[in-house]
Amino acid sequence: MKQNVGLKLRQTQQLNLGLQQSLRILQMSSQELEREVEDWLQDNPLLEKNDTETEAALQLEQFTAAVGSRNIGGDDAEDIWATIAHEDNFNEYLHKQVCEHPLTPVEADRVHLLIDFLDEQGYLSESLDEIGEHIPLEWSLDPDALQDALDLLQNFEPAGVGAADLAESLLLQLMRLPASPERQVAGQIVRTILHELGPSKQQNKAKCRKYFPEADAGLIEAALAMIADLNPYPAYGFASAEPTAYIQPDVFIKDTKDGWKVVGNQQAWPQIALNQDYCEMLKESEEVSDVWKEKLAEARQRIDSLEMRKNTVVRLAEYVLSKQEDFFTFGEVGLVPLLMKDAAVELGIAESTVSRAVNQKYLACPRGVFALRYFFTQAVAASRGEDTSQSAVKAMLSELVKNENKEKPFSDEALVKLLQKQGVSIARRTVAKYREALGIPPAHQRKP
Repeated sequence: MKQNVGLKLRQTQQLNLGLQQSLRILQMSSQELEREVEDWLQDNPLLEKNDTETEAALQLEQFTAAVGSRNIGGDDAEDIWATIAHEDNFNEYLHKQVCEHPLTPVEADRVHLLIDFLDEQGYLSESLDEIGEHIPLEWSLDPDALQDALDLLQNFEPAGVGAADLAESLLLQLMRLPASPERQVAGQIVRTILHELGPSKQQNKAKCRKYFPEADAGLIEAALAMIADLNPYPAYGFASAEPTAYIQPDVFIKDTKDGWKVVGNQQAWPQIALNQDYCEMLKESEEVSDVWKEKLAEARQRIDSLEMRKNTVVRLAEYVLSKQEDFFTFGEVGLVPLLMKDAAVELGIAESTVSRAVNQKYLACPRGVFALRYFFTQAVAASRGEDTSQSAVKAMLSELVKNENKEKPFSDEALVKLLQKQGVSIARRTVAKYREALGIPPAHQRKP
């Protein structure tokens, strides 16, 4: 029997512990990160705080002074710190998507109903039979009608919403990825042995090889990395329904003589470094215990994770500035459609990384303080030229109502026609949804 020995070059993705730590740090808010770093400093004597607080405070003071005296829009000038933009919580984000899907009024009502039954993780943990029992008798919805509504909801963003549990959520996310051998194996792993997977990568690979002997080691590693990169909780990364007590911007957008520029807020980024005295002692020691070697590796990894977080957020803010520059000049009407997947492609990172990077991150500019997520808006079809963002359309709608004849306010149908003249083509039902979202009453209630 003749045996052939050869080399095969295979490219696989591996999510090591260091990268997992970096991704966890990336999705934290500045307040959460501050608490995390304080724990690091208590736990690892090889880490110490840099003395940069004075410089960071001066940077914030200079920015506030620079933009505080600048008028925006003449009579409409506002105090920038009083214009903190509202960031949708998870349920609000889903409810607003309903009018963007081709649903009948009945379907839309049923989807709205299911959204209100989602738990804090974005799962629909109650069965459809249980939900049916909580519905008023006049609705008389059977499980089949609710299942149809659930199928529609599971097509919403983010992927995985409306799943019954973690396994179903991961499968829904995998279904949206391009077909590949890794995706097929990842789906098999989730369906069969997800509950057996643990923190040990080696043990996970061994279990997978046992259950899927036909798949080679490289394919299994790639499948496990694909699963690790999915979002376990669809609702993670959205604002809480409770108001935020304090918002510290992560980046500033400044209007300089050379144009708009992104500047990082040093006060939002904990500044830590290796304690040089201890490091010198370790170098001079003839024998260093494994414990101290681990502490040193851990300290370096944590410093690297902070640097990765800062670089990713700044790069994302620069991308937002490059695509949404008209917003900083003209306001909300200048917003253009922007998707996270497009940002991921241009920046060369995963879409889930973009989602983590915008989670509870804020951008301060002369117009106020805005959640980074605010700048990622879906498109509304335009009757001519390029599509327009939802936020821009809402701004147009608000301006039309603001300037209308108070004795003869515009009906929703009239608003549809006025928007069409500005190149925006949307249905009357969508105008009504946007109007309600803006808190604008119908025409008959706007009369004096």
